[in-house]
Amino acid sequence: MNIYIRYLVQSFATSEINPRELLRNRSPNTRDVWFALVLVVLLFGGRVAMAQSDERKFEVGGQLWFLSVPKRTTTVTTNGLNLVADRELVVGFGGRLGYNFSRYIAMEAEVNVVPRDRELEDGRKVQGVFGLKAGKRFEKVGVFVKARPGFIYSSQGNYEELNPVALCGGIYPLPISCYSSVSSTDFALDLGGVVEIYPSKRTVFRFDAGDTLVRHGARNVAAFHTPPLGTPEGGRIVVVPIASETSHNFQMSLGLGFRF
Repeated sequence: MNIYIRYLVQSFATSEINPRELLRNRSPNTRDVWFALVLVVLLFGGRVAMAQSDERKFEVGGQLWFLSVPKRTTTVTTNGLNLVADRELVVGFGGRLGYNFSRYIAMEAEVNVVPRDRELEDGRKVQGVFGLKAGKRFEKVGVFVKARPGFIYSSQGNYEELNPVALCGGIYPLPISCYSSVSSTDFALDLGGVVEIYPSKRTVFRFDAGDTLVRHGARNVAAFHTPPLGTPEGGRIVVVPIASETSHNFQMSLGLGFRF
């Protein structure tokens, strides 16, 4: 495109038109008008094409994912069984695919996996979310908020009784050996913020943080039982029922992405 512009300028410069005549004759002729129009179109079109070539719509990336999960303990009190849910941060990994409609809004799909399989953490986890990211992407940094509904799968999210009367007698609370673990899949909503850094036009360093809301139905969960002081029995893993609830789970991720 620059070649055509230079060609038009050279053609105009080497033409037989006398500049002094142009100054005396202030009424532009047809050739002057067409030359000006073509020059403006070429310059404007070049800027638009360069802007479009710099705007890369698709983005793919991967991340380390950190999720806060409940780690339950129980004790027997005078009022019955007391269940306490502490928090522990587990580490996983995942991938992300996005489409940037503009500098202000994008659509994303993300999948994360926690491979660690522990009874007190509801087993392995797989989370899948899909939703919007909105904010502003500047030249070197971007700041966004996100809202992405989806699901979270837990490989040991619930427990079914085997035959507690025959196997366990009058033990209370019932040990985990009296149950069989089953998986569960629950609705999840990922809400939070995103900060992006752009070392180049194609690469993205990304930091996410927020709250993953999970809607659980009534279920049986594993917990570590601490017996009362002075009893000969030791601590053991038991299963206790809990009512339906919506849990809040802090999550964060550190990732690297590529735009194309």
